[in-house]
Amino acid sequence: MPYAMRHTGLFTVVNTFTLRDPARAPEFERSFLGHAAWMRAQDGFDSHQAVLLAERPGVYVNIERWRNPESFQRVRGSSVFQAHGREFHALGEVAVDPSRNVLRAGDGDVSEGAPLVVVEWLTAEGMNLEEFDRAYRAYAAALCHESGFLHADLSRSLTKPGAYTFVTWWRDADVWRATRRAAPATGAAECAVHLTARQAAGHAR
Repeated sequence: MPYAMRHTGLFTVVNTFTLRDPARAPEFERSFLGHAAWMRAQDGFDSHQAVLLAERPGVYVNIERWRNPESFQRVRGSSVFQAHGREFHALGEVAVDPSRNVLRAGDGDVSEGAPLVVVEWLTAEGMNLEEFDRAYRAYAAALCHESGFLHADLSRSLTKPGAYTFVTWWRDADVWRATRRAAPATGAAECAVHLTARQAAGHAR
């Protein structure tokens, strides 16, 4: 696997969508993927990753990266974005966490998903935020040398002091469990399914 470590500093929006009725997941996924395709064409958009939490049907997490907050705010104010937002709110609750991307590490191409995706919510306890960021950069650099590791993405919340979202992609669940013991911090972790891979496999029709 090619080694790659990027300290991006990108403006990041972590959205959590919770459907009122998980049976409407195919409808949501069609709407969301259409929205994502539109977003990718907007000026200032960088990239995104969307996953479905495996043990909480109807709960999705989307990590959306922008080159600057002004680009996001401009797009957010458009009539198309507002219409998409109304569709999502009609289907469920939307929690928005504006964040700053701290690092992206590993193989940048995870567009086809991975056998295991893990979403972890962390809190920097007993460390200042810069120390926490440095510790996770060192941890992510070590992960890049693990054969079962694919990619990591760490974002620091701009509205919840000390809160982070850490998402990792893996080929091997045992490697994730073993390496997690060396993590600078641990938090609530949930396994997930990459939404693009789910669609490609034909799970949402």
